[in-house]
Amino acid sequence: MKEILDSFKRTGNLHHAYCLIGDIPTIKDQVENFLNRDLKFPLQNNPDLWSKEYKVFKIDDSRALAEKHQNKTMSPGRKIFVLTANFMTKDAQNSLLKIFEEPTADTTFFLIMPSDSTLLPTLRSRLMVIKIVSDEIRGNDGTKFLNGSIGDRLKMIKKITDGIADETMDKSSAIDFLKEIESAIGKRKKERKDLDKVEKVEKAISYLNDEAPSVKMILEYVAMAL
Repeated sequence: MKEILDSFKRTGNLHHAYCLIGDIPTIKDQVENFLNRDLKFPLQNNPDLWSKEYKVFKIDDSRALAEKHQNKTMSPGRKIFVLTANFMTKDAQNSLLKIFEEPTADTTFFLIMPSDSTLLPTLRSRLMVIKIVSDEIRGNDGTKFLNGSIGDRLKMIKKITDGIADETMDKSSAIDFLKEIESAIGKRKKERKDLDKVEKVEKAISYLNDEAPSVKMILEYVAMAL
């Protein structure tokens, strides 16, 4: 939040839409502290504040947001949206493009997500993306995965799928893991077989970006295919 706070103190202005990446509860607390303490924006019983949490942000959520976005402020000042989401579908992201391109006056969005790996480039271009907590790189997991046996790979996958099942992780964790694998392949000496592996990983990432993919099946495919 320091980047936002410093800019606000310097200019008195806010960007119309921020995407804050990192630990969701921690960042949400920081956003609320900023609104209350620095922006003097009341958090309780404020009709101009819309704060919602989503596991998966879908097209219907986007439409509800668009409708709420058009409402006039109840008092002179700002209208603030604080949205947390573990994942946003492609349809929902596309539906948000017009809102984030042409927001109503004095409106600011704070979109909080654990990762920006699933953001569409068209939506990203309309947001100020800030990584509040740097993505934790799980050591050399990409290299370990490539060098491991099928059994070792399946054990690594199980940690992710178990985490998704108990909601300590989400689909973006699986996508980030595949990107680590892709990066590890890219560091090797370029050979035709490595290009084929990159294509398979990228295909798996595209499948994970669907609304309701079988994460376990997709990751197991990667484990076998590479």
